[in-house]
Amino acid sequence: MAAKDEIFFRKLFDETHAKAFNFLKALSKDENVAREISQTSFIKIWKHIDKFKKHPNPQALVYVTVKNTFLDEMRKQNRLNAVLTSIEENEYLNHTIADTGNEGPASGETFTAVHQAIEKLPKRIQHIYTLYQFEELSPVEIADTLQLSITTIRTNIEMAKLFLRRELKNFRN
Repeated sequence: MAAKDEIFFRKLFDETHAKAFNFLKALSKDENVAREISQTSFIKIWKHIDKFKKHPNPQALVYVTVKNTFLDEMRKQNRLNAVLTSIEENEYLNHTIADTGNEGPASGETFTAVHQAIEKLPKRIQHIYTLYQFEELSPVEIADTLQLSITTIRTNIEMAKLFLRRELKNFRN
């Protein structure tokens, strides 16, 4: 049964992927975003391959899936952007690791706490945040280096900042 599913999926993928990718690229104006959403869409298709096999026009269902996945991602980004805007408007939240400083007797303790907090981050977010904060790469440079979308990079940086602010709240003035 699985071999038949793979053959059907491969045929469906070959027939629709290029057009779906170009559609997403035109909508998003970003090749990396189009690549990510295309990949997510085809993973969804694979997970629900039986639904596609039974559908009278599986190619049309592919495009509906791709469009809906794009819209879901845009809604998610809009919610995230609203949260980030809210955070930026609250000046007191704009402190990061660089703001913990090296002054005073607790500087060694602060450094240790910062290091431990960074180690708690998921590896991917930890890597992105380290490139941003310590290597001083811009989100665009990180996106190019890691072959991810700029939106993904910015989201990961903000997630890291939020997490580290919570973890390091005892070290702030």
